[in-house]
Amino acid sequence: MNRMKIVTYNVNGLRPRISQFGSLRKLLDSFDADIICFQETKLSRQEFRADLVQAEGYESFFSCTRTTEKGRTGYSGVATFCRVNSVFSSNEVSLPVSAEEGFTGVLKDFSVSGYKKVEYSPLIEGLEDFSADELLKIDGEGRCIITDHEHFVLFNIYGPRAVADDTERIQFKHNFFNILQKRWESLLHQGRRIFVVGDLNISPFAIDCCDAGPDFEKNKFKSWFRSLLVDNGGAFFDVFREKHPQRREAYTCWPTNSGAEEFNFGTRIDHILGAGPCLHKEETQGHSLVACHVKECDILDQFKRWKPGSTPRHKEQKTRNGKMEGSDHAPVYVSLVDIPNAQQHSTPSLSTRYCPQVYGCQQTLVSMFARRQSAEDSNLSGGSNFISDDASGHTKSSVICKKKARKSQSSQLSLKSFFKKTVGGCSESTSFCSNKELTQEDFSIGEPSETFLEGCEHNEVKELQEKATKQCGLVQDDMSQAAEKKNNNALVEWQRIQQLMQTSIPLCKGHKEPCVSRVVKKPGPTLGQRFYACARAEGPASNPEANCGFFKWATAKSKKKR
Repeated sequence: MNRMKIVTYNVNGLRPRISQFGSLRKLLDSFDADIICFQETKLSRQEFRADLVQAEGYESFFSCTRTTEKGRTGYSGVATFCRVNSVFSSNEVSLPVSAEEGFTGVLKDFSVSGYKKVEYSPLIEGLEDFSADELLKIDGEGRCIITDHEHFVLFNIYGPRAVADDTERIQFKHNFFNILQKRWESLLHQGRRIFVVGDLNISPFAIDCCDAGPDFEKNKFKSWFRSLLVDNGGAFFDVFREKHPQRREAYTCWPTNSGAEEFNFGTRIDHILGAGPCLHKEETQGHSLVACHVKECDILDQFKRWKPGSTPRHKEQKTRNGKMEGSDHAPVYVSLVDIPNAQQHSTPSLSTRYCPQVYGCQQTLVSMFARRQSAEDSNLSGGSNFISDDASGHTKSSVICKKKARKSQSSQLSLKSFFKKTVGGCSESTSFCSNKELTQEDFSIGEPSETFLEGCEHNEVKELQEKATKQCGLVQDDMSQAAEKKNNNALVEWQRIQQLMQTSIPLCKGHKEPCVSRVVKKPGPTLGQRFYACARAEGPASNPEANCGFFKWATAKSKKKR
């Protein structure tokens, strides 16, 4: 029997999280988990590189956005990482026996290259009314990876978001969860056990939202979520609420720019759901997958962007305007107990281990370094593989070397070049000052040539060297003074701009503090317009230390022309 830990985390971009932790391996190890499910990876398959999708000791399975509709390329994406000791002939439960991208089944009937339709037949009942193109649209945003771990099936889900006035996305979200539920019901009918983890973009109860209004629970997606639960006749347990039924302010997501974590002003939209029978041979009343095998489920607060003791956002200009490091979500984990070993199996073909983009790139790099090393070895050993004779009897390699040497000499002229023998009354370096901008390197002192020394007295040479040194010092002084003057001018200008900004930025009415400047990003008639708002972090209206709600347009809105 084994213990297992599963973590779900909306990373808000896998690349910045890897950069934050130093490497993908360090990011994964920080959870100390057997299965780690990421959402919103924001990667396309064309961007796959080994350092982004593979880490030693883990097998990974990705689903990426394929649609370019409304600029959604690289918008979502999910990834499941499984910590394993062996990828071949393993009995580890963390290594899936099979893996699937999407949940409609349509991607199975499309070729890997370009996902061109071959032939589609519905995977589950109830999808006959949907065309293959409609199902491809559902799975085309890279919102689901399914991994079968023999004793349970794990769904890694990134649920779509839909604002109230976007009817198209509301319909998309409705179709998404409707079809997803049909897939769950099909598996449960087969006697399978299911865990659903991820950012579903739904907070089901008023206790799960910081500013729930009186009509909060009437939302149809929140009603749908609650209908899944055992208490309402459904098959699923909200695992976190099973362990912490009355915990308040247990949020997993906060607004990205308002610093709402300072006052824990957020929502709980990252979930772990479980359904199905327990693994005991003899079941009695009260037995279930969650009741018998879930030891703990909680939020990993240490991954939150806002750390206790941090300077409040309104206290420092840098904090007020800068983004906090990390994702705007916190991970959630579940600990399982008494999970038997699986049968011997190997990693599924969906693993990035077999991904052409990653494998092909690695092969190219290996072959490139191999060719480079081979060329270097041949040149060093005097081999003939990369050297051939030209018509003049010189080897090509020697010609190339001589050309490079001449080019190097001409690009790094020094005072030494002025002492070279003159030809036809002209120095070989007469064009130096007229064709090349002077730098410090150009005034480096070299030793005079033997030819020159033959016709000059020692004192004359010494005098020339002293003059050259003096000239070099004068040029350096001029350059330093010019740079210092430029920096001083820039500093004065920046101070002027800062003073102007301070005098033009209004004070919020609640705290009499300078506001922050922001730009409207929501599509509409005010898109791109700048406004001022209270600099403090969002929080409950009852908290006088939180944002006072002050708002003012930066410029007077132009009147509509009649």
